[in-house]
Amino acid sequence: MARPLRVELPGGLYLVTARSLPRQRLFRDGEEVGDFLSRLPDLAEAFGVVCHGFCLLPSHYHILLETPQANLSRALHRLNAGYTSRVNARRRRKGPLLRSRYRSLVVGDEWLVPLSVHVHLNPVRGRLTADPWSYPESSARAYGPGCEPVPGLVTGRVLALAGGRPAYVQRVEAALRDPPPPPWPQVWRQTVLGGEELRRRVLEAVGDRDLREISGFGSRPEGLSPAQVVDWVAEQTGVPVAQLTSGKFQRVLARKAAIYLARKLTGATLREIGELFGVDYTTVHMAVRRVEELRARDGSLDGLLVSLEEGLRQLGAGGSPPVPEEGREAPGAEPGTEPETGGAPEAPAPTRTPRPPRTKKRKDQLDLF
Repeated sequence: MARPLRVELPGGLYLVTARSLPRQRLFRDGEEVGDFLSRLPDLAEAFGVVCHGFCLLPSHYHILLETPQANLSRALHRLNAGYTSRVNARRRRKGPLLRSRYRSLVVGDEWLVPLSVHVHLNPVRGRLTADPWSYPESSARAYGPGCEPVPGLVTGRVLALAGGRPAYVQRVEAALRDPPPPPWPQVWRQTVLGGEELRRRVLEAVGDRDLREISGFGSRPEGLSPAQVVDWVAEQTGVPVAQLTSGKFQRVLARKAAIYLARKLTGATLREIGELFGVDYTTVHMAVRRVEELRARDGSLDGLLVSLEEGLRQLGAGGSPPVPEEGREAPGAEPGTEPETGGAPEAPAPTRTPRPPRTKKRKDQLDLF
């Protein structure tokens, strides 16, 4: 299942949001709001997290956070888990309160002021108030003319970037009269709102993580396709393509080897590979793990996979793969399992069109901001 990319940067700026479960209010009254806000100084003390702004709405919250250390997940786990525990005890309920894990957007310095204004105008857009400065559940009261202090909130950086408090107030008032367009179309891959330098930092932080199942990133451009992998494995092992791609032949080891190599050597997602082999993406994941386990204790299987992988890499690079070895024994069933049928080998099953797995419609990440 596609999931948003989570990036933790030292000195990173984030717009974070989290929503309550359907038919559940995240904040019922002022006491629950006070309990949530009382946790902000604790985050600053325990994790060094700096809060530049927030807005609490009945069903969700928005927070602008800065992490001097790369510890956003730990800080938000304490915030959300601690608040949920207190609310559950107060309401005499059990289970999670939030719909899912938090969503975070990495933002550049140039976006800190516009996002602060956007966050402070959320209650106005939600028709909860006509005056953002008087909404008690947001940090606007600390930025406005009244300069009301809020424990755990730091206003200096935003005000300095805006050119001072009067300039910030004017900016909010101007946005109140003439709302600017939302910034979400400028978000890069549902992850970054900022320039090229910030995007480079994010990719460096990601390192070797597999981005193929990450929402917004999609498949990496690779030289091989899963269909080419299947054709190559069929040619090298002598197992018909129909037995490699048909779900009827679950115990054929060459089929699992083809799934494993398609996952390892191509840019296809689990779902795309599953569609080719007529299974869902979880089956692909389990097949890959099964082959990795067998490979670790079976030298002959490891040797076969090394040979197949070498040929596929040459094929993907545009070179000539090695000539197939004559007389190679085709892999049969997995070690420790009984053959699918006895006696004469079963005729290849006719090729069938794989049924695409059912997918749930998911709300786009950016809608949550």
